[in-house]
Amino acid sequence: MNNTQSVQNPEYDNTTTLIASIGFIGILWTAVVMTQAYWGAFDVPSHEPAFPTLVAIAIPVILFAACMLFSKRLRDSALALDPILLTEFQAWRILGGLFLAVYAFGHLPGFFAWPAGLGDVMVGIAAPFMAWQLRAKPEFLSSNRFLVFNYLGLADFLIAVLTGVAARNQIPGFVDEVTSQAMGQLPLVLIPTVVVPAFIILHLIVLMQVYERKKG
Repeated sequence: MNNTQSVQNPEYDNTTTLIASIGFIGILWTAVVMTQAYWGAFDVPSHEPAFPTLVAIAIPVILFAACMLFSKRLRDSALALDPILLTEFQAWRILGGLFLAVYAFGHLPGFFAWPAGLGDVMVGIAAPFMAWQLRAKPEFLSSNRFLVFNYLGLADFLIAVLTGVAARNQIPGFVDEVTSQAMGQLPLVLIPTVVVPAFIILHLIVLMQVYERKKG
């Protein structure tokens, strides 16, 4: 029998636990959202506020922020995550161009689809270049360009949410017959309620790392 015991790195264990926890919570949250969406919880009439969708966007972000504020262990684990990998994940945002395809088929208004789709595509294209810069020069993490990239990524979501909510009703000259009501129905409802909070949290983790580096 080999009596040699491997010495575990506590930081590695904490990070692994954080990733596993996020994965489990993400799956659970997706199941909750899909169940609620199946029963029409997010498909509210256009004359009513889109509170269910807005709440679904906010809950994961608020819970994440609370964990970072009140749990030093989770905060340290988040700060230990690889910023290169977190930035590379943003490349998946290029799939936001599908909004333009849905618009082309007449199921979304251009007022929402164009800014939301193009914004995601630009962030998705920029992400690999940002990750490459991080890999080549670790000090790029605290650069203003990298900071701007992350803030623009968050601004894209803000614009998408605002235009999506506004386009739920007809706006003469901007939103005519087709509104953004489809965003409250499956499968599109999973984008604002699951995908958007996930990518917001990725940005927030990286921004935490940026400011931690700047403090140091």
